[in-house]
Amino acid sequence: MTKEVAPHSQPESLFVGHVSEIQNESPIILHPRVIHHQHHRIEPIKLKYSPEVNLRTRSYFVFAIGLTFLIVFMNSALNTETSARAAMDYLRLGNTLCFFSFAIAFFMNASHSKGKSDWELSIGQSNWISTSGMIFDIIFGILCILIIVFVFVPMH
Repeated sequence: MTKEVAPHSQPESLFVGHVSEIQNESPIILHPRVIHHQHHRIEPIKLKYSPEVNLRTRSYFVFAIGLTFLIVFMNSALNTETSARAAMDYLRLGNTLCFFSFAIAFFMNASHSKGKSDWELSIGQSNWISTSGMIFDIIFGILCILIIVFVFVPMH
């Protein structure tokens, strides 16, 4: 049931006030039935990016695997009773696998940041932080690959 308003009379005010958490600080317009419950606080919904496959979490495991490779092969190099050449081969292999897994982890993290950036744009938020994170992850991943190619491969 709607209430009829005469042509020259003032309708009931539907404005409750301003909510400071909203970015543009526009007034909130509520239905007249809701006005009676003004003691309830209106809070914005905090959205969180949560993809089905979280590549950021998986990238942490890949980082850990790389560090494990480094520790295992460094331990093998230090405990080897063979020649110094064999010890150097263990160190080179451990460092190569470590940097390779770091590169994979950085690219996985960049992929997560790209998805988050697209999601932020779709809901109208700024994607500057996600985009810059994606760029730095790509740079670090490429840097890891370059270290492998120009430092560890020529050692052989």
